Amino acid sequence: MKMTMQTRTKEKTVQAAFDEFLLIKRNENLSEDTIKDYSSIFAFFMDFYGKESLCKEITEDTVQDYIAYLREKPKKKNNPNSDSPTEFLSSATIATYVRHLRAVLNVFMERGYMDKFTVKVPRFDKEVKEVYTSAELDKLLEKPDLKTCSFSEYRNWVMTNYFLSTANRVSTAINLKIKDLDFVEDRIYLRKVKNKNAYIIPMNKRLKKVFIEYLSYRKGESDDYLFCSENDDKKPLSRESAKTAIHRYNSRRGVAKTSMHIYRNTFAKFYLLHGGVQMNLKTILGHKTLSMVQEYVNMYGKDLDINFDVCNPLSEYDEGERVLMTK
Repeated sequence: MKMTMQTRTKEKTVQAAFDEFLLIKRNENLSEDTIKDYSSIFAFFMDFYGKESLCKEITEDTVQDYIAYLREKPKKKNNPNSDSPTEFLSSATIATYVRHLRAVLNVFMERGYMDKFTVKVPRFDKEVKEVYTSAELDKLLEKPDLKTCSFSEYRNWVMTNYFLSTANRVSTAINLKIKDLDFVEDRIYLRKVKNKNAYIIPMNKRLKKVFIEYLSYRKGESDDYLFCSENDDKKPLSRESAKTAIHRYNSRRGVAKTSMHIYRNTFAKFYLLHGGVQMNLKTILGHKTLSMVQEYVNMYGKDLDINFDVCNPLSEYDEGERVLMTK
């Protein structure tokens, strides 16, 4: 057979093309967590369309059929034996899946594996992000009896304090090392973050006390991971093991909400309700722009009315008083 430099771009299977996509993204230095997200989400599309099916046959109708498929897909239950009613993927989750699909298909189109068209992400009504109530936080923050509890229960209590105080993502927390805690300047150095730009956040006074006591039990060297495995103090928690640990911890405390991300929502709402500066919140949460912070403001708009009269300068005139404004 005569050799040729031309490739049969129109005969590329979805699996082969996706493998190339992952290689491209790794070369662009995307984090492994982001790579895993792409892999797990695109797996839904491959289950629907077929791994060995050809890219060239993907059309706008294919995407619409896929969206219909997702609307009828039940959520994965944490407990497979549960008798709770079946829940389906939310419109926000479906939009996220299609947004990831668009990123993948755009690369397929650029490489000539399929005809070009615009992948439209379905609109959805943004729901108010779930937060922990005061009653739930009382249960979660109740300190375990250090004389009888296991190390993992104590560690999970410390992690609960940490997530509520910092609003960090799971991937950031599990990569935190003992040396990243600065007890002199009361700072926490965040080196493993989503946007790859390491930064520093303040250490809450209560959290500082929690950490000092925790390290008296955890011990370890400065380069060891802060949140370690119960069976190996040199082994960090994986992303999944950390999520499972918090899920079990919350359930045992009688709190039905078990998502670690809810701590970020709780922090953001509390911060805004107590007059926190939006620009500072953006930095603490690790967002590149203010758009996500503005979403929190929009979601909790009614709650932000609580202190409005107290903070409003016109209220001073209602009481017949005056506030002197210095130049």
